Amino acid sequence: MSVAWSFSSLTQYRNCPKQYHEVRFLKNFKEVKGEEALWGDRVHKSIEKYLTDGTPLLEGMDVWLPILESFRKLRGTLHVENQLAITAGFQPCEWFAKDTWCRGIIDALWIDGTVAKAVDWKTGKRKPNSDQLALFALMVFAHYPAVEEVRTKFVWLKPGVVDPTETFTRDMIPQLWQLFLQDVKRIEYSIASNVWTPRTSGLCSAWCPVVTCSFNGKRRQGDAL
Repeated sequence: MSVAWSFSSLTQYRNCPKQYHEVRFLKNFKEVKGEEALWGDRVHKSIEKYLTDGTPLLEGMDVWLPILESFRKLRGTLHVENQLAITAGFQPCEWFAKDTWCRGIIDALWIDGTVAKAVDWKTGKRKPNSDQLALFALMVFAHYPAVEEVRTKFVWLKPGVVDPTETFTRDMIPQLWQLFLQDVKRIEYSIASNVWTPRTSGLCSAWCPVVTCSFNGKRRQGDAL
């Protein structure tokens, strides 16, 4: 059975299949955004407006102006919060198409002939993950056939750190897909077998919304009363 996925949903399955099943598949529980996540949403929206029409950043965000100005000078056609989707045959499709297989949102994307530049703004602690950048590149290659090279990077706003550029070329597509296909097959196997093994970690007691899981911190606290 084919399943639509994104980098965030794949990461959730990797962290805990049971949480993925309860939240993403059955929708028995909702992930409630904390204050940091809500603040991150405001940051992304403010940067989007600044890059597209020069709207001043929200109060307290001016400290990032030097970083953002360097990106405003990039050559190419700018696409912000660019929603890209593909089919299981690696063909571009609409976001909500019936045969959508993979979805991804690129915070800022510049298309300049055969070169694309993709940037992801991060508002949390610095924790680079090249897999996410690789998926950005794969989505760009699918949607922009003329692009031969995708230059990607994370921008960590809190510490004001711009990561080195990671570059992907079109001839790397087969090896890049190997970063994801095995885990996608695991999800499909879980769906077919209805086996969703919980995986305990430090995240269980911190924020997991699946309170029916024996590993969940809220459940343990309730049992202790």
